[in-house]
Amino acid sequence: MPDGDATTLLPDLVYQSLRAQILRGALKPGQRLRQEELSRELDVSRVPLREAMTRLAADGLVELNPRRGYAVKSLKPSEIVEIFELRAVVEEHAGYRAAYARTQQDVAEVERLLQASEAIDLRSEESIESWSQYNYQFHARIIASAGREHLARFAGLLRDTVEPYIRVEVNMTGDVEEAQFDHRQLFTAYRDGDAPELARLSREHVEHTAQRLLRGLRERQQSSDLSRRRKVQKRPFLAT
Repeated sequence: MPDGDATTLLPDLVYQSLRAQILRGALKPGQRLRQEELSRELDVSRVPLREAMTRLAADGLVELNPRRGYAVKSLKPSEIVEIFELRAVVEEHAGYRAAYARTQQDVAEVERLLQASEAIDLRSEESIESWSQYNYQFHARIIASAGREHLARFAGLLRDTVEPYIRVEVNMTGDVEEAQFDHRQLFTAYRDGDAPELARLSREHVEHTAQRLLRGLRERQQSSDLSRRRKVQKRPFLAT
């Protein structure tokens, strides 16, 4: 961690570092966060670390378990569905407002992010991470241009809660073709200031993302169950 005279900045730096690690999947859902290890890794004392953990818990990214300490929040499929249902409503409204409020500078920046994501050759883990960052910024910039501070904050909290799962799905499949097609349609409506169309496409894009993610989670669980059954079948019979 960078050191500086303004120690009041430390909790924020620790918070941003841990938040970034959670969102990109370096700290995985369900993983315990051992404070002594994190203190050594980030080169900070327990005080700023505890403050950062409190903020992350308020964001819904970590949870405090009795006698076990903090862990990265792990969501059940039903919770993921609920969050995406809320995202669909919120981002539909945000898209509608953004189409009216966006400036030419907003349009140019959103187009830059779209083109940057489309130019990435997804053949390495690093390139997938870059695409995920552009994807996150693309949606955040559209929502921010609606000019609604509380709307943007709430939309960001919902997105951050499921972002680690989205990145796991993208890393597993490397398939972003449908997402990129949606992004191009979203940008066209955004550029043209077509509020009803951008609202509709924003809702549909969230629904498509949820469908891909839940399908990937089901397939992953089925693969894990099959592997576990095979291991059980291969165990030697032990006579008693």
